[in-house]
Amino acid sequence: MTTALIIIAVLVAIACIISEAFLHFALSPGVKNTNEEEDPVFMSPENQEERRRASAFLESECCELEIVARDGARLHASLFSNPSSHDWLVTVHGYKADRLCNGALYMHEAQRGVNCLIVSVRGHGKSTGKWLSMGLWESGDIELWCRHILTLDKDARIFLHGVSMGGATVMMAAGRNIPHVVGVIEDCGYSSLYEEFSCQLKAMFHLPTHPILDLVSLWCRLRLGFSFHDVEPARELGKTKIPMLFIHGDKDSFVPTRMVRQCVEAHKGLHEVWLPEDVSHAASLILCKEEYLDRVDAFMASYLQS
Repeated sequence: MTTALIIIAVLVAIACIISEAFLHFALSPGVKNTNEEEDPVFMSPENQEERRRASAFLESECCELEIVARDGARLHASLFSNPSSHDWLVTVHGYKADRLCNGALYMHEAQRGVNCLIVSVRGHGKSTGKWLSMGLWESGDIELWCRHILTLDKDARIFLHGVSMGGATVMMAAGRNIPHVVGVIEDCGYSSLYEEFSCQLKAMFHLPTHPILDLVSLWCRLRLGFSFHDVEPARELGKTKIPMLFIHGDKDSFVPTRMVRQCVEAHKGLHEVWLPEDVSHAASLILCKEEYLDRVDAFMASYLQS
């Protein structure tokens, strides 16, 4: 009996250690686990020049804002303001990325006179936060930003835009039916965090989903207050009729393209779907820039006129 208890205690301890290591690897903003610098698309001279332009735009054309989240995290964003317009774009970058990634879009929209709020996700840039929740807490942060916009412009018409984890975040935010949000543009967001982590567990570590991910998800609930099953963007889309533009590269293997179909099927409102050909994860704005901007402009125009 004593031996059995010791074995059980050892197994539980090992499970806790592995689960804690997984959480730090996946959900700690400070742990580097992406290989963007090895991706020729992201490291292309054209994209690096776009990032330099975005950096200069943020420095010269925008002011810095800060709000405090419900858990005390200090959230930062850059604001391009056009007082003569009530049209707003809130743009959210992806997992362990930065605000420069969406630069081509917000610089274009600013040139068109749209107010642009360029968010630094919690734990990124100047925004504080020890842990990521992959869209759960972050969608609450976006709601706070939208409510802050309404203190600046009570007639604001707000569009949300996000890429990758940002895409999942704005889908989760759509389910909140935030006042004055008139449309959402999501780019390669996952339909389910549990399913996304399952894909990465197999791809990166060649490990089975069960029971590893179930144990880690349980540990996450005990440690951080949520499980991976709490982050289900597709489920949240079933709660809203806010118009959506879904964008997803048809060669995305990081967030499999099939996930966008799950999101589209779940959504209850009007939507458009664009699957750029031969485009990998989060690369649509880089590889198909002109069509991307044209489609976003047309989507925004449709729901500003209605």
